Amino acid sequence: MKKMLLSAAAFAVVAVSAVAVAPTTSEAIPAFARQTGAACLSCHFQTFPALNAFGRAFKMGSFTDVGEEALVEDDNLSIPAVLNATVVIRGNYTNTKTTGIASTGAWNVPSETPILIAGRLGSNSGAFIEFANGGAGAGVGGAGAPVSVGNWQLLNSFDMGGFKVGVGAHNSTFGGSAIMEYSNVFGQHSGKNAGGNLSAIQAAGFANATLGLGAWVGNEMGNLQFSLVAPSAAQGANVGSKLGKLVRGVLTTELGGFDTLIGFGAVFGDAGRNGVVYAAGVTGPIPMNLQFVDVQFQGDVGDMSLGIYADYANAKGKTSASGAANFYGGAPANGKFDAYSIRADLKPLHNLGVGVGFASQKLNNGVAGAPSQKITTAQIAAFYEIYQNFEINLIYNSAKTSNAGGVAGVAATTTNTTTIEFEGLL
Repeated sequence: MKKMLLSAAAFAVVAVSAVAVAPTTSEAIPAFARQTGAACLSCHFQTFPALNAFGRAFKMGSFTDVGEEALVEDDNLSIPAVLNATVVIRGNYTNTKTTGIASTGAWNVPSETPILIAGRLGSNSGAFIEFANGGAGAGVGGAGAPVSVGNWQLLNSFDMGGFKVGVGAHNSTFGGSAIMEYSNVFGQHSGKNAGGNLSAIQAAGFANATLGLGAWVGNEMGNLQFSLVAPSAAQGANVGSKLGKLVRGVLTTELGGFDTLIGFGAVFGDAGRNGVVYAAGVTGPIPMNLQFVDVQFQGDVGDMSLGIYADYANAKGKTSASGAANFYGGAPANGKFDAYSIRADLKPLHNLGVGVGFASQKLNNGVAGAPSQKITTAQIAAFYEIYQNFEINLIYNSAKTSNAGGVAGVAATTTNTTTIEFEGLL
């Protein structure tokens, strides 16, 4: 493992050295940058995709703000003169070593090449659509990796006094609250230094493919949303109006000079009609039970920027009349899922960032006298920005599992994963 880590570090140093002479400018040109005429870091904290205050305001404005880009306007029409799109290319090398199993290394280049089309639909409406195309060597429509709509969001917002009031819909892996979510702890904006790897909310399954329909109200002090949600497993011809309920609240303020977000969320109820078979082994309704809190602090320490992120998630075991288990946390009837995480990201230079984090998960399988399965994860990571829209990442993750399956005496296993990856946005 030591040799593997040294090799990974050496590879990263060589890669960084090879591109260090490249200018680090604000020439980022993804879809939103084209529409607004603003650099990527105008909306993002430290690096893409984490949001800052300006990015939150842009999203609450339903992606409608424009800069110098021309608009085509008429009665009930106001769209950009060109279609704003982004092509993303990602690739990685991953080495994995699990206790008692020989290490494996795999190249995945490209790992995915999604196409993003996003921006203004009208004066009060915007959309984000991701056309997914994953898998090394996969062509458009290629076997095993066809082009498809991976994630989409439709937002509509209106000014009402000092507030933005909005309605929207989504079907995505960005989290059940994706109608209006801008936390950098989980979901769509947690990608910086692989934050989603640690998030307790992510571990509970909150980012599994979910349909959402709802409304929200907010301003620079936070927002509150209510949504009807259904997991992909319950999406079919007979879902009807039987969806779970989601409540999400966020307070944004300033503490000690740090831009601060304090949030909570809860999902409850059932999704899908009783007795309807949605897929092999999946019969509705599907119970949904999850509660969580999340906090983040973003600001400057001297000449360096610092972000601190933490969350806690709890899912109580619940089983529907059809026998379907709780969609979240993997907790069966009478079981319980508890998890927390904390991480910090420091950017000592304008194009270099490092991060550390720790996460703990505990799953009680509901069997009397059985111990809880525990997973603890430690992670260190770093990113180097060649440009604001092109970066190299190095991530080392060590996860220890004990009492696997809730069975006492099962030998603990440790899985160490080292990943070197690149991401470019055209």
